[in-house]
Amino acid sequence: MEYTLEQLRSRHSVRNYEPQVLSHEIMDELSGLVEAINIRYSDALRFAMVYDDPNAFNLFEKHYGTFSGVQNYAVAIIKPQNPNAKEIAGYAGQELAMRAQALGLATCFIGATYDSTELNLHLKDGEEVSFLLTIGKAAQDAKVNNHPSLSPEQFYDNSTAFFNLEEAEKRIPSLAVGLDALACAPSGMNKQPVRVWLAEDTFLHAGLAETTDYSLTDLGIAKFNFQAVVPGVWEWGVGGRFQTK
Repeated sequence: MEYTLEQLRSRHSVRNYEPQVLSHEIMDELSGLVEAINIRYSDALRFAMVYDDPNAFNLFEKHYGTFSGVQNYAVAIIKPQNPNAKEIAGYAGQELAMRAQALGLATCFIGATYDSTELNLHLKDGEEVSFLLTIGKAAQDAKVNNHPSLSPEQFYDNSTAFFNLEEAEKRIPSLAVGLDALACAPSGMNKQPVRVWLAEDTFLHAGLAETTDYSLTDLGIAKFNFQAVVPGVWEWGVGGRFQTK
C-alpha cells in the first residue's frame, strides 16, 4: 500500500490510549497484514500480535513509566542470524504502523531488551525481541511526540555523494519528496541517523550518520517512508542502493 507524504507526516508517536478492545474487523485487518509480513520475511523475522492484554500497561510502566491505556501491541521477533533482520523489522514495523493509522489508530515504537517471560508470547530458540509497537485508539488528552526538526535537506549526505543535492534532484526529480519522507520517519531516541546520497554509480544509496542499538531499525523505517512516496525498491543493508522504477 502506498501512502502520501501528508499521511506519513501525520503519523506521530502516542503513549496514552483509550483502554478499549479493538473491533473484530480491525483485529482481522491487522492480523492479516502481520500474517503476510511473516510469510514475506520468514527468513528474518516474525511479528506476534497481542490483543486485549490487561497486563500490558504494567509491562510498559516498568520500562518507561509514561504509557497509559495500552492493551494491544505487536512484538517484532527477529532471527539475528539474518544480518538484515533489524532493518527488515523496522521496514515491516512502519508498514504495520501506517496501516494502523489508516484504520484510525495510534502507535508508538518501543525499543528495549525484554525478558521473554514478561511478554505474552513464546520465543523459539535463537529468536530475539527487537521492539514493540503499541497500537490503539489515542486518548482524547494524549500527548503527541513530534518529530525532531532536522530539515529534509540534512538527510542528503553531501560529504559522501558524488553528485551534490542540486544535481541529484535533477537526476531524480522525486528526491525532494523522498527527503521529506525521511524527515518524518520515527527513529530511536530521535537520533534521525539515516542519510542518502547519489554515488558515482548514479544509484541513490542509504546509510547511517551514526550507529546505535536502534539505527538498523531506523534504517528500515526510513526506507519504508522513502519508498512509499518515490517509485522504486531499496536493497537491504547499510549502503544499499535504490532501484528506481
